[in-house]
Amino acid sequence: MAEPMLPEPGIDESALRAEIARLNKVIQALMNRAERSTNAQGSDFGLFQTTIMLEEQVRRRTEDLEAALRENEKVTRALRESEAKFRGVVSQSLVGIAIIENGKFSYTNPRFDEIFGYSAEEVSRLGPLDVTIEDDQSLVAEQLRRRLSGEVERVDYVFRGRRKDGSVVDIEIHSSAMEIGGALAIISLAMDITERVRAEREVQALQEQLREQSTHDVLTGLYNRRYLDETLGRGLLLAQRHGHAVSVIMGDLDHFKSINDRYGHLAGDEALRVFGELMKRHARGSDIYCRYGGEEFLLVLPGMEEQAARERAEQLRREIAARPVTFGATTFAVTASFGVASFPRHGRSDDELIAAADKALYAAKEGGRNQVRSYTEPRASAILD
Repeated sequence: MAEPMLPEPGIDESALRAEIARLNKVIQALMNRAERSTNAQGSDFGLFQTTIMLEEQVRRRTEDLEAALRENEKVTRALRESEAKFRGVVSQSLVGIAIIENGKFSYTNPRFDEIFGYSAEEVSRLGPLDVTIEDDQSLVAEQLRRRLSGEVERVDYVFRGRRKDGSVVDIEIHSSAMEIGGALAIISLAMDITERVRAEREVQALQEQLREQSTHDVLTGLYNRRYLDETLGRGLLLAQRHGHAVSVIMGDLDHFKSINDRYGHLAGDEALRVFGELMKRHARGSDIYCRYGGEEFLLVLPGMEEQAARERAEQLRREIAARPVTFGATTFAVTASFGVASFPRHGRSDDELIAAADKALYAAKEGGRNQVRSYTEPRASAILD
C-alpha cells in the first residue's frame, strides 16, 4: 500500500482538517477489516502485525498533520496580530496615507479622508485629479506619470488640493511605487501644510515690508537716503561706462519751519506728502526719487542733460506753488526752491554731485526762494546762476 503523503506546512486549514479526518477513517476501516478476517479465519499474526504497523504509521502522520495545523494557526494568528497593529498605526497616523491603483484610491487611511473632507466610501470612488484644483492638475498628472513610468524612484512635490466643501488646501506629497498583483501601485504620504504655507507667506510679506521700510521713507513713500547711497554710485559708474549724463534735482520747501509753527507739525507732514507725490508723479521709471532729509528731496535723472533737468525742476516749482495744501479745515500755500547739477560736469562721484546740487539749492534760497538754480563754479567766493 502506498504511503500517504504529508501535506506541505502552510496549506489551507480546512484542507488539513479534512486530511486528518480521512486518515482516521482509513484506520477505522483497516481495523474493521482485520477484525473480520480474524473472526473468519482465526488468528492471523501477519495480518494483525501489518495492521498494527499501519496504525502506527497513520498515527505518526496524524501527529505531523496536527503539528502543521498548529503551526498554520500560529502563523495565521501572527498575521492577524500584525495586520491589527498595522491598521492601528495607520489609522492613528497624523499623515494621510493612500494607495493609488488604476488611477483611483484603492486604500486611504482616516487622516487622508479627513484632509479632503470625504468619507472612506466617497474617497474610494475618486482619484488624485479629483482632489486637485484645475490649475495644478497637470502638475499632479505629470508626477504620477514620472513615477509609474519608472523615470524616478520617488517624487516629492506640493500642490493645491480641493476639499469636498470647495475650500483649497496646500498638500505636500511624498510618493513611491510598489508592485501589487503584478501591477504597479503608488503609495503616497500626504501632509496638509496649509497653515505652514500661510505662515511662510506672512513671514515673506513681513520681510517684504521690512525691506520696503528699510529703503523707503515712511511718511512720503519715497526712497530714503540709504537707498540713494546704495544706488547712485552704481548709476554713475554705469553712466561713465556708456558716456551718459546724469542730473540731480534737489528741492526744499520754503519757510517750512514757519509752516510747522503756524499750522502744526501734522500740517507740515501733509505738505511733505504733497511734495513727495509731485516728485513721484514727475519721475520716469528709471528715475530715483527720494526724501533726502527733513524737508529736502532729491530726484536723480539718469541719461538727462542739465538743461532738461532744469526744465523738469521748473515744472515742479510751478506745480507745488499752484497746489494748495489742505489739512483738516486749514488750507495753505507752499513754495519750494530747487538746485540742479549734472554728471560729469559738476561732479564725478555721488558725493560731489549731491554737494553741487546742494550748493545750487542754497543759491536759490539766497536769491529769494521759489526759484530754480543750476550749479556754477564758484567765482570770487560766490555761487552765480
